[in-house]
Amino acid sequence: MLTSAGTASSLDASLHLVRAALGSDAARTIARHLVVAPHRDGDQAQYIDRPILDADATPLGETITWALAHLDDSLDVETLAAHASMSPRNFSRRFREATGLSPARWVLARRLDEARHLLEATSWPVTRVAKACGFASAVTFRQNFVARYATTPTSYRSRFTTAED
Repeated sequence: MLTSAGTASSLDASLHLVRAALGSDAARTIARHLVVAPHRDGDQAQYIDRPILDADATPLGETITWALAHLDDSLDVETLAAHASMSPRNFSRRFREATGLSPARWVLARRLDEARHLLEATSWPVTRVAKACGFASAVTFRQNFVARYATTPTSYRSRFTTAED
């Protein structure tokens, strides 16, 4: 029997039951849809998934799909523009129209999203996560992660990984 004293604690109890019955991945997915932490130990910031542009809805779709599959490669504007068979200037303009972000900001956001996923789903060292996501060094990765999420990668992992992971 589980009991709870309020709304937040009832969500915690419900997520605990989901985690026990269906696993941590299911609990994390539900928690994200509810915009709550999958496992709270107090003072929890919220981490929501950002929607990714539907690649089929833009002429740059092939390049966006390719970039998502190559986050560990150099993805500067020249490389992306060459993949799209465009000049860097035209590509940057079209990319901003399609995504609302510059290519560099979009790539950084996607790399950080992938890093969050890897921190949740693997036990890889931070240096390996950084490399897999295309960061030049673990230091650069940590700096960008902290700037975006106001927590370190290690702290993020400890909050979003439970004992049964």
